[in-house]
Amino acid sequence: MRAARCSPLVGALAAATLLALAGCGDGDGGSSGETPSPSPPPSKSDASPTGSPSQADGPLSEQQTRAALLAEGNLPAGWHHADLDDTTAAGDAPDDLSTKDRNCKQLFDTLGGDLDRHEARTDASRDYRKSANGPYLATEVASYDEEGGDGSKRALSTFKSVRASCEKFTAKNNAVTVDFTVSRLRVDPGTDSACARLRGTAQGGPADGEQLTLDLVLARVEQSTTGLALLSVGDGDKSLTTRAARTATTRLKAVAQGRTPSPTVPPPEGD
Repeated sequence: MRAARCSPLVGALAAATLLALAGCGDGDGGSSGETPSPSPPPSKSDASPTGSPSQADGPLSEQQTRAALLAEGNLPAGWHHADLDDTTAAGDAPDDLSTKDRNCKQLFDTLGGDLDRHEARTDASRDYRKSANGPYLATEVASYDEEGGDGSKRALSTFKSVRASCEKFTAKNNAVTVDFTVSRLRVDPGTDSACARLRGTAQGGPADGEQLTLDLVLARVEQSTTGLALLSVGDGDKSLTTRAARTATTRLKAVAQGRTPSPTVPPPEGD
């Protein structure tokens, strides 16, 4: 739920594994036309989660959802926390692009648990960018009330269904219009997940006339989900999407087990 965006979170990189051949862990057919490639070895920021294990009972607290978000230390050198509202090459934060197509809009809504009649109990988000010209990354965590993970399963099922039915849509944000084409992206975050790649040409804004690539990833762990939106000018960076998705999943798993991932990020402003 973008309107309740929280600023803080924490991060830790997962040990890298070879990409699975299944598309983003959801096991359905189709192809993005891309071939899996091995991830690089872990960096110094691949710190292990700290604290004693204690299985989470029910939805995560607000503090826990923030702790599961990616931290600046999880990203390559040069990336920094930033407010992406109204500032990207697409005209707004990559997980909050506006479109009149209500079906396609659910691709973004599910990332932060903003489902009709089934909103997440708690959610948090944090944005990053490498430079003013991108790439831009939005990371979100949402946790649901339903026991047995029904809420997170519903969110993931919705994402998969919309990815299949939403082939094209137009996003208009501030002075930028983009006609996006939606396809499946093959990425393996290491848990039940689904991914999509959106591509289109920017009309207006700082990237006028250039191709934009937006990778969306949604992964679930028990009653919670972690969502990523990576926006790039050009062809995109699948390896970065993969590393970020795996790390985000590892952090959410740690928090669900009652542990605190590291590195950490500053608390919310005003705390």
